[in-house]
This record gives sequence, structure tokens and C-alpha cells, in this order.
Amino acid sequence: MLDASLLKFKPSQIAAASLILSVKQLKKKDSHWGKELERFTGYTQEDLKDAVTEVRSFCVEINPKFISTLRYKFSKPEYSKVANHPFKF
Repeated sequence: MLDASLLKFKPSQIAAASLILSVKQLKKKDSHWGKELERFTGYTQEDLKDAVTEVRSFCVEINPKFISTLRYKFSKPEYSKVANHPFKF
């Protein structure tokens, strides 16, 4: 990741935390971290609590110049215009 505060987490924890936030962002009905995801990742939702908080903070407090570059890139149709979704998590 791009922030030193996230170095204390394993890449798999950052990925799992990002998945939790993505599901919340998209408001999917199955937004809970169930037994199947625990089995596949080896993490409970409680295990990921700190990682989710840090990833959320990173997303909300990101440098405006960097975010504008990302927003431009991910507003394109080939990225399904995912940048057009406001953060709501």
C-alpha cells in the first residue's frame, strides 16, 4: 500500500479489510464477514477490526492530488467508472 501506517498489517489483512469496505461501499446484502470468508482467509471480522479502521482512514485522508489522478483513471469505462461512487463507509 501507499501509506506507512499500513505496514504493520500483512498484505492479506489489507486485502481482506479492503474487501469488507468495498462490500459496505456497494451495499451488498451479504455484507457480513461469514464463516466461509473466515475459512478462506483465516481471519475473523474481529481480527480485521484495526486493519479496516486504518484502511478506511487512508481512503478518507488521501492526498487530493493523488486522488484526482486516481479518480480520473478509474472514471473511465474500462474500469467500470468505479470512481463515480462516493465513499460511504
